Amino acid sequence: MKTLKTLALVAGTLFTGSAFSAQMVCDIYPKSGGHSWGNGTANCSAIDFSFGNSTSGRFYIKNITKQVEEVRWSGIANCSGGTSCGVTIRAYSPNNTASALILYKDGTWERTNTAQADYETGH
Repeated sequence: MKTLKTLALVAGTLFTGSAFSAQMVCDIYPKSGGHSWGNGTANCSAIDFSFGNSTSGRFYIKNITKQVEEVRWSGIANCSGGTSCGVTIRAYSPNNTASALILYKDGTWERTNTAQADYETGH
């Protein structure tokens, strides 16, 4: 009986740790005269006519309901910790994506969705 309770506790922890509540979203900051759409959602985009090859942006996690111990970023978000990560968004790149593994102080964890940032420069 004790073994069964232990197994149930371990299984419950594993399944609880992967439940979704936090959400990865993005913002793009186009250069002067540019426009952005979808900031604060999982699919943001922007266009300007700078004819450059990048602009600034950020990926961040919203709807966190527990105290965070650590955030492990992936994709173009190469930050160490924190719930927000400033990035360089490359024009016309399919690789402007980010997600994260959130480790909570109560010992559970959660993997976020993947957010996508699209940027065009007018050429």
